[in-house]
This record gives sequence, structure tokens and C-alpha cells, in this order.
Amino acid sequence: MTSIDSATTQYDSQSYLIKVMIQLTIIIGWFSKRLKRYTRLVQEASREALEERRLLDAQQPLTGSTTPTTFPQFNHLPPELRHQIWAEALPGPRVLMLKPPSSSPSMPSLSDCLSWLSNPFSPEASTRKRRYQNSSISNVWTCTTSVPAVLHVCSEARAIGLRHYRLGLAPGSSEPRIYVDFMRDVVGLSDELMQSPAGRNLWRLTNDLQHVQKIALASGSAPSFLAMRQPYGLANVEEVALVDSALWGTGLVPRVAQLDWSYWVQWQCGKGLAQRWVGARGVDGRRAKLLRAT
Repeated sequence: MTSIDSATTQYDSQSYLIKVMIQLTIIIGWFSKRLKRYTRLVQEASREALEERRLLDAQQPLTGSTTPTTFPQFNHLPPELRHQIWAEALPGPRVLMLKPPSSSPSMPSLSDCLSWLSNPFSPEASTRKRRYQNSSISNVWTCTTSVPAVLHVCSEARAIGLRHYRLGLAPGSSEPRIYVDFMRDVVGLSDELMQSPAGRNLWRLTNDLQHVQKIALASGSAPSFLAMRQPYGLANVEEVALVDSALWGTGLVPRVAQLDWSYWVQWQCGKGLAQRWVGARGVDGRRAKLLRAT
């Protein structure tokens, strides 16, 4: 009996050690993947910072030259010329990185709470309460891209800007909050959105998808995008950029892409991959151009 008990104890010890080794291997593998991903994020951010500095330095005026910061005679210019100037002040293609809504509602600010407590029936308090309730419902996209500055300059500039930009990309009956120019702006899709069932369902409910012409997404999400392209009303997409970027996968838009999207795509494609065409055709028979950027 003693030998049997000893053998059993030894077997149990070996089994325990095997389980511990397996768990350690899994943990080490998980940390290794996280470390590799973090290292890649740091490397990409460093390259983007260097390229951003080079791009901005190239746009700086020559040493000794002075650029006027005011032009008092602007209001005396002919309206046609002022309108042309406002049109030239419009930004180039912007990247609208759509992010799934948070599953947890945001907390109201301290000022909002004090306003409700001091006078809960005032119009201002009612407006703040309604705004908080709307923001707490997880049925809208979030986007960190700034609103075009020309929309905030003056009424004349805003009128020119609204010829190109309008509020859109709102799911269902939600109030649209994102200014978009479907002719030039690029809709960005992160891995988080493509891999989230809630994000895909919200994308399916999003209005204006038939107007989207340019999309950029992580290369690993290409099969999912091609599968949902027709059912989700994305048949009119003309240009797709597949981005092999850890930054993009996490929902972060590279700084150079924010500054100049066209330049960033050329910079990425210049690393060895050329443009080609997507095989899938739209409902009107057009082909969508695929830009592979790595």
C-alpha cells in the first residue's frame, strides 16, 4: 500500500506541475503578444512623429520672411472673391474614425448636478438633463475629428462650408452629430468596430451609408468588410484603404494621416505596395479602388 500511495502522490505532483507549466506558458504567451503589440505601437508612433515633423518643417516659411496675420480689407473684397477664399480654406480629406458607443453611460458634470439641484424646473436645467440622457444612450457613434474651422468663423464662411459638409452618419432615428463631406472625407473603421457585434449592428442601422465613397480599415478586417459591404448598403464605396497599422487597429488615426490624408497614403504605398482594384463591383458596375498601405 505504501508503494501505491507513493506512486499516486508522485503522479499527482507531476500532474500539478504540468498544469502549472501549461498555465505559465499561456500567461507568458499572453504577455509576449501584449509586449510585441506595445513595441509595435511605440515604433509606429515614433515613425509618425518623425514624418509629421518633416512634413510640418517643409511647410514653414523661409527664415526672415514675415506672413501677415490680419487683413482688415477682407470685408471690402467682392463677394465672389470672399466666397472663393472661404472655399480654399476648407480642409482636405479628413479621417472620420468611427468608434462604437460606450456600453456604460457617462456621468454628468458637477456643474450640471448643481444646476439641477438649484433649479430643477428651469429651461437650462431641462436642456442639460435631456442632453445627458441622450448622451447616456449607447446608440450613437463617437468621433474625435474636429469640426471644420470654417464652420465657426462667421455666417458667410459657414454658408460656404455647409455647401460641402452636413451632419450625418447617425444610426436609426438618432440626431446626427458628425459633420461629413462624403465626396472627400474618409470613414475609418477600427478593429474594435469590425470585431464587435454591437458595433456591426449599429453600423447596419447607420443612415447615409449609400453616400459613403471612401473607407479605410485595418487589413485584418478586410474579409469582414467585404462580407458586409453589399448587405449594409456600401455598394457605392469607390476607394478602400487597407491599413496594416497597430495604431489604426486600436482606433487611433496616425498624426500624418490627420494632417494630410493623401500624402499619408502615398507615403505608405511608397513602401513597396502599389494600388490595385477590388474585384467586387458596385450596383452601378463601378469598381472600387483598393489602396494597400503597410
